[in-house]
Amino acid sequence: MRIQSILLSLICIVTVLFASDAKKAHSDFNMHFRANGLFSIGAHLYGKPKYGDLGPGYRSDMMINMELVSYKDLTFDFLTAASTSIARLPDDPIQMDKIRYNLTPTFRYSLTKSIITASLYHLCIHTISRPENENGSTWWNAVQAGWGTKGAYSFYFIQKYNNRDFSLRNSFDITINAGYYLHGKAPLIGNNHDYVCDLSGLIRYHFGIFRNKTIFIDTYYRIWYDKSKKTTVKLTGEINYVILAFDNIASVYFNHCIIDQNPYDNEYSLGALGVKIIF
Repeated sequence: MRIQSILLSLICIVTVLFASDAKKAHSDFNMHFRANGLFSIGAHLYGKPKYGDLGPGYRSDMMINMELVSYKDLTFDFLTAASTSIARLPDDPIQMDKIRYNLTPTFRYSLTKSIITASLYHLCIHTISRPENENGSTWWNAVQAGWGTKGAYSFYFIQKYNNRDFSLRNSFDITINAGYYLHGKAPLIGNNHDYVCDLSGLIRYHFGIFRNKTIFIDTYYRIWYDKSKKTTVKLTGEINYVILAFDNIASVYFNHCIIDQNPYDNEYSLGALGVKIIF
């Protein structure tokens, strides 16, 4: 009888320990299905791209990043983005030019002040309102790894501003991403490009928070390296005047493309004024 009591006590202890570990594991694993991102629309004020069949006019950008699941500090996201270029012609003030899609599943690991990412970057460019060229549309897939400080990502950017984080006064945030382009016979891997690898990212300067308003400056950079050992560069600067509004941010922005040697969706010398909502 005493042995049975001891065995029963051991079973109870093991059950309690197992239940405790299971509860802890369950609390570490979470399903979110939370969305964050941005929407912007702007008009080109001046400039003429080096490449492109139609002239400049307007541009609309939409990005939705869905946080799906997480385990401790590791999160799986799925980014969906689209950019639409609209030409402004003398005989036709609005003519659809091209659309660019971006689908990027990403694993991100959150550190104290920064983030590490690993993703599969898919992008395709299609013309609208007219036939594609003889080689068809352009698309590519790249394996990408990145690192950045939290204030450079929209899902932490809003939190920092709405919490009046003093680290945003006279401070910088940066991201850096390195990508390797996939090539092969499968048609979905890529078409109409010869890129091998690239380096891209963002440098953001925060002036500070003044009541519910702020100003920050973004510098976007991207460097491509192709099979012919040629380097292609794109560099864009943007200033944002921001109005804080609870869980969202609205801004008026002006951007200027300083350098763009990329033949796909070229924006060389274009200056644009528009509005942006970050959510």
